[in-house]
Amino acid sequence: MFFHEIACELKTYMDPTGRGGNFVVALVGDTLREPMTDEEVQMERDKKFNPLSNGVSINMLDQIFGGSRFISKAKAGLICSRYDGQDFAEEIDNLYDADKEHLQKFLEHRGITVELDELGSAVQDILNQIFHGLAKGIHDVDITLTIRDPKPSIKNLASDRIYCEDGKLYIDGDVIELPIRLNDAQIYEFEAGYISALCDAYAEALMKDTITVDDIPNLPKKYQKNFYDQRKAYLSAESIQRSISEVYEDGENQFDILKEDAFRGIQTTYFDDYDNGYRRLLEVLKKISDVQLTKSKLMLIKNLIGNLERLGIVHILVNDKTIASWVDPYEEQSI
Repeated sequence: MFFHEIACELKTYMDPTGRGGNFVVALVGDTLREPMTDEEVQMERDKKFNPLSNGVSINMLDQIFGGSRFISKAKAGLICSRYDGQDFAEEIDNLYDADKEHLQKFLEHRGITVELDELGSAVQDILNQIFHGLAKGIHDVDITLTIRDPKPSIKNLASDRIYCEDGKLYIDGDVIELPIRLNDAQIYEFEAGYISALCDAYAEALMKDTITVDDIPNLPKKYQKNFYDQRKAYLSAESIQRSISEVYEDGENQFDILKEDAFRGIQTTYFDDYDNGYRRLLEVLKKISDVQLTKSKLMLIKNLIGNLERLGIVHILVNDKTIASWVDPYEEQSI
């Protein structure tokens, strides 16, 4: 399902006479959580907390509503990190019965069967999946409702009764094994982004035109060690990201909050001036170890996010395009 399909359908009931681009901004805004910090409160005052209310022209918003343009990966990633959708689900449940029946038929025609009393939760789930798809560059998202598969919420966990050890979560005597453990014995396709960025940093430091992953074994030892250390860190963090998303209802959102918090802490260091991209990489990796990560509930789980995972989050930010390049931090990205 495309974002513009569900947006057009919802506009019919929620703002039939308004401009499409304005509805896109309102729709996204209605699904976001409340600001959590003083910085976010100020962003809300400045109309910057909603990623689409700042830096996107009304004409582009109209095109997003019409389906000829898409929300960028960067903007979608910010939406995901602030997504909640619970209040919006209540708005859907409060629609007139006739409107809910039309919405039910709209979903049914797309292979999604939902009871009328499930519509709010279903739309909340659908938008969540669409935004996460857009954050990965996927425009037409295959929707599989998860509303009938209840998962525990991280928000309800007491920090003094949960900890992580040897890939397992221990909660009040119950044990949950984190289901995904990525192995560094092979290089996965989804590693291409951050590995390419690492190779570019090595190339600039060594004054070479290009370096590929096949060249790593022939590089000076310090670059070889750096590469293998960064892969270990990335795979550890990515394993946790995927596992937490599988285990907890709000796991994906909480990891998105963690990523945004991490970037806020390192961005000044990242955008500073350096002789080469390798030096920028090293300085950012040093900085992330000292950043106070407090926004995400994941930080309440003892031993879950350690120094290794902090380093890995940096490389996840590269894969997400939040970090554009180690060589050129101002490398042009899509709006």
